[in-house]
Amino acid sequence: MKKNSIKRACVSLAFVLCLGIMPSTVMAEEAAVDLTQITQAVETAEETVSLPNLFSARTTAPGADNSYFFANNPYAQGGYGMPNCTAYAFGRAYEILGTTPNLCMGNANSWWAYNQSTGYYPSGSTPKLGAVICWGGSSDGHVAIVEAINGDTVTLSESTYSGIYFQNYTYTIGAEDATSVGGFQGYLYLGDYIDAASDTTAPALSDVLVTDYQDEGINVTALVSDDLSGIAQVYFPVWTENGGQDDLVWHEGTVSGNVASCFIPYSDHNTELGDYNVHVYTYDNAGHYSMMGTSITKADNFTSLGKVALES
Repeated sequence: MKKNSIKRACVSLAFVLCLGIMPSTVMAEEAAVDLTQITQAVETAEETVSLPNLFSARTTAPGADNSYFFANNPYAQGGYGMPNCTAYAFGRAYEILGTTPNLCMGNANSWWAYNQSTGYYPSGSTPKLGAVICWGGSSDGHVAIVEAINGDTVTLSESTYSGIYFQNYTYTIGAEDATSVGGFQGYLYLGDYIDAASDTTAPALSDVLVTDYQDEGINVTALVSDDLSGIAQVYFPVWTENGGQDDLVWHEGTVSGNVASCFIPYSDHNTELGDYNVHVYTYDNAGHYSMMGTSITKADNFTSLGKVALES
């Protein structure tokens, strides 16, 4: 499948720089590589690459200029703003989702039943990042947001009616019923999130192999892996030397196990003879990437001319 949405201007800068270090093994050893420029160009291009949702924990109180908790928050608009558990939890869910959450507008002890009747969000008894935890104890119940999970320790953020404006609080998985006001009901799952702070390394990328398939196109495979957040996408940008980058196409690959692969028809590149530049970009679910590139020649057989690796 083609990936054409990445802006040509951004990609061109990165690949023109790469071309300067890839024409042959000898030139790759001699050329001076400006990794700062390459990285900046790739980061600009990344804006159009769709990655899974990353989650950043809230550890400080929202400011009065945060519209999720104040100007656009129906609890605040109705006179029941913070300190208030429902106003805070609604605002935090709004902040996480980026859109108005479909949560109950009543007391905290009605949130669980409301969601069970609407079925809008999946629910369960196991904590997940960003989930709303619901308790039905006391006269009004309580709701809060799961911000971090470390082993069996859960950190949440909360506000309490006419009490604590904001705080982070920890409890042990399995002890929810004895925590807060009691009467643990369950968790409402707003989505599946990756902890942005848990993965700080680029995915592994190696063994790029390019072969001709019956003179119809190029088969490209590579080994990819990421032990923390996992592989999100792999792209194979390809262009020919003839005519510069007028035929640049970002082909999206598939991943099976730890093998990424892509078939690139010659017809997508004007069925030209000569040198083809093939790059592999692999992204993990935390937004880091690794890149390797190779040049090959369309003739009676394919000859690899050079490789370059880049990661972030």
